[in-house]
Amino acid sequence: MPQTKQSRQNQKTRRKRTRLPASAHSKVQEELTEVTQHRAAISEVLRAIANSPHDLQPIFDTILDSARRLCQAEVGTLRLSEQAGFRLVAISGNVTWSPPELLEHSGHISRFAASRSPVHVPDLSAHQLHRQGDPYVLTMVNVWGLRTLLYVPMVKDKKVIGVLIVARTCVQPFRDKQIELVTDFAAQAAIALQITRREREYREVQNELAHANRVATMGQLTASIAHELKQPLSAVVTNGNAGLRWLRRQPPEMEKQPYPLSK
Repeated sequence: MPQTKQSRQNQKTRRKRTRLPASAHSKVQEELTEVTQHRAAISEVLRAIANSPHDLQPIFDTILDSARRLCQAEVGTLRLSEQAGFRLVAISGNVTWSPPELLEHSGHISRFAASRSPVHVPDLSAHQLHRQGDPYVLTMVNVWGLRTLLYVPMVKDKKVIGVLIVARTCVQPFRDKQIELVTDFAAQAAIALQITRREREYREVQNELAHANRVATMGQLTASIAHELKQPLSAVVTNGNAGLRWLRRQPPEMEKQPYPLSK
């Protein structure tokens, strides 16, 4: 049956609608790649949690490595918040220097993390902190050679539990999409990490309670044994004292003791 003019026009219209320009196709492909990378990063973290239920270090390392790969950074550090400051728990990349173990809350990292939003520094040598002569920032630039940095707070229930820091040794600002990917990843990693830490604390409390129960049970058993032994031991002491008194008499009254002393 021959096609009508209207049906041929409809088919042409559908073909035109399904075709994408080369630039749009490339953009869609790029977004799919980024989504795949993001899912792979989260999967690696979950796999590390499953494989290391009693050791947090492999989880820290996996979170940092995944974040560094997502934004193609050369160097990365992961710090967790505690009462004294931000403690270094993981470092990744070609690092020949040793960052300080603990950074106090008075430093710039705490101020950046307090914003609960990513802080992008395209060129640290041009930043105000460098111009002001901040000792730690001067070391980062002049000694460690870091130039472009991205600080991403890890937030759970509106509380900063840590901060991811990824960096490049040349002035190469991170793209908006890279910043978005790392920010989303940090939010999900913070949830997974906090759940893992809570489960670990719960297990530790359970172990402490089990130990306390064992100690209490042993105490009760000891008290019960002492009670059971007290009466016969008292009888032994009483009979022994009586025997000694009979032996001290002149002459000794051996026939009065109820048990032979030779036994």
